[in-house]
Amino acid sequence: MKKYAKWGAIAFALWYVLTRPAGAANMIHGALGELSDAAGSLSQFMNHLV
Repeated sequence: MKKYAKWGAIAFALWYVLTRPAGAANMIHGALGELSDAAGSLSQFMNHLV
């Protein structure tokens, strides 16, 4: 079952990228922006501990 779910997720991701490249790019850009914000917040927290 895991194998089918993995291939289904890959197929969906490819379909999404091919049919809506701008939407996919915006989604990746947003996710990376959130990761960047989280890293900045973690950095500030660690600096306050020192």
